[in-house]
Amino acid sequence: MAQKVTVIVEKGKGDMNFSCFVADELPGFGLAGYGRTAQEAMDDLYVAQEETREILAERGETMPELEFTFKFDVGAFFDYYPLNISAFAKYIGMNAAQLRQYASAVKEPRQATLNKIHAGMKKFLADIGTVPLIERPVLTYA
Repeated sequence: MAQKVTVIVEKGKGDMNFSCFVADELPGFGLAGYGRTAQEAMDDLYVAQEETREILAERGETMPELEFTFKFDVGAFFDYYPLNISAFAKYIGMNAAQLRQYASAVKEPRQATLNKIHAGMKKFLADIGTVPLIERPVLTYA
């Protein structure tokens, strides 16, 4: 059975400076990934996992199977998921400029602000899960 581990995905200061790392203790090794986007950092983590597996195999050791659960900071979240920051800020009743500063890692949100953003995400997920879409017939003209 795979060992469940938490991976933190973060956006650093600067334009495209993302990293991710396994937050849980691993037996004798660590794993991290880096990239210009959240996805690139996550992909690099998988590369590091395979490279570590090979190094351990050369030593006669085996690497445990890992199951990753990704947790994002605000900047990595908005990089990974295709949401409009201004529209999302309006949806949750937050100042768009303030949310952009958090997303770009210019400022660090307080815990109360993180709670508001997280509550907005939960509300958004619940709302889009109940939105009924209609099918429109394709109109053809002769």
